[in-house]
Amino acid sequence: MNIDVQQDAPLIDVLVQAFPQSNRTHLKKAVRFGCVSLRGAVVRHPEFMLRAGWQITFKKYGERDTHREKPPFRVLFEDEEIIAVYKPSGILSSGRTTEKIRSMFGAVNKYVLEKSRGRCRAYTVHRLDREVSGILLFAKSPESQEYLQENWKAVDKYYYALVHGVPPRKEDTLGSWLKENARQVVYSVPEEEEGAKWSVTHYRHKGSFIWNGQEAPVEEALFSLLQIKLETGRKNQIRVHLSDMGCPIVGDRKYGGDAKAKRMVRLFAASISFPHPTQNRRVQLELPLPSGFTVIGRENEY
Repeated sequence: MNIDVQQDAPLIDVLVQAFPQSNRTHLKKAVRFGCVSLRGAVVRHPEFMLRAGWQITFKKYGERDTHREKPPFRVLFEDEEIIAVYKPSGILSSGRTTEKIRSMFGAVNKYVLEKSRGRCRAYTVHRLDREVSGILLFAKSPESQEYLQENWKAVDKYYYALVHGVPPRKEDTLGSWLKENARQVVYSVPEEEEGAKWSVTHYRHKGSFIWNGQEAPVEEALFSLLQIKLETGRKNQIRVHLSDMGCPIVGDRKYGGDAKAKRMVRLFAASISFPHPTQNRRVQLELPLPSGFTVIGRENEY
């Protein structure tokens, strides 16, 4: 349905005049869900100022362009209670954002709101560091969020990290008290003190490499691939523990990675297994290592 704008006015006022049988709240929701477009572009702000002589198009929910509801991210799993997505590196999991600084929470929440027509929204369950890529989980209700967070010890999470050097043991458990300073740098302290949190990381050596991803014996290796299992989930925990061990993650300049390497942290959230909030079963999600994850070239990386 096309509506001609007779005089300068906010979008919501024009809609109220065009649909006197509908209340303002219903019309505002219709705007936010993408039912109104101007010159081919969807307008989602009810107070958007229209000018006399313009023409807007109003479509009912079922008439909207379906491609607008497709998420701008990779959905790994979704049902009525949870949604798991792939988070690329360089994007915040959540937090304060601007047009230039995006977050996965903002994108997922918008997708869930539009798909459910306002009946559901996204709720943060856990976070990945901005520099880390991999599987990120959100809930679709406060109850599911609370269930997952309260049962977080029953969640199994595995990461892969490409590190400098070779760890002292093929597999081991790393533990320390972690604190964060005013510059948002996390570090280990020798004993419990105010603000410190006990943190435990398990690792297993999975491969040794030299340049260009070529496998090598341990005594010749420049880099190692480690599988990481978290027992606790503190901020920057894996990065700090591996650095403390003398094997900082490749590209992680914040925690001791070679400054010649590209600023791309080689840490990947590869799998997660968790009890479903409403169904008597576990959900297991797993991603393969990204292509080229173990490839470090002299020329294109240093």
